[in-house]
Amino acid sequence: MTLGTNSSIKFNAKSFTDVYGNERFRVGVSTMPAIIPQGFQYVTGANYVEAPTNWSEYIYDLSAYDGQEVYIAIRCVSDNAFVFMLDNFSIHSDGGSVSNEDIVAPAFANALKGNYPNPFNPETTIRYSVREASDVSIEIYNLKGQLVNRLVNEHKAAGEHSVVWKGTDMNNRPVASGVYFYKMNTGKFSATKKMIMMK
Repeated sequence: MTLGTNSSIKFNAKSFTDVYGNERFRVGVSTMPAIIPQGFQYVTGANYVEAPTNWSEYIYDLSAYDGQEVYIAIRCVSDNAFVFMLDNFSIHSDGGSVSNEDIVAPAFANALKGNYPNPFNPETTIRYSVREASDVSIEIYNLKGQLVNRLVNEHKAAGEHSVVWKGTDMNNRPVASGVYFYKMNTGKFSATKKMIMMK
């Protein structure tokens, strides 16, 4: 986007949990015509910012880039941590514009995300996102490749979704401890991840 004057960036952020350590991030701005990591200058300073487990508001001054065409990025560093969460992201600028020629990433992507907790007992939440409204299935398989349960089998709107597996089979009977796989299918997209039930 092209900034006007008195520019700033504002968003809320938090770490999902601090069990594995808080998430860390930096906010970068680049004026280069191509997006490359080396092109970003960090307005958060030389060190990473550590996000606590409660929602916190962050505001950074972008006035040094007033009147310029910029790319803005939030870089998360997750060394053995878990989930970095963002909300209410906005850029404030008097005037300025967003170029119609900018390559804009879709708001959502087809993705199967990590389940939490993992390992788990007796239940875990599986998060996933859908790029556009489509039929989605989420299925659980055991190590032998046998279908254990079908958690989702319906049309879903574009966006973020989650489903809870209570550690049961299709007849609502508890399953044994061990390794299980959860698989997502939507359109041509398919992804599988591993989880562990420990009793």
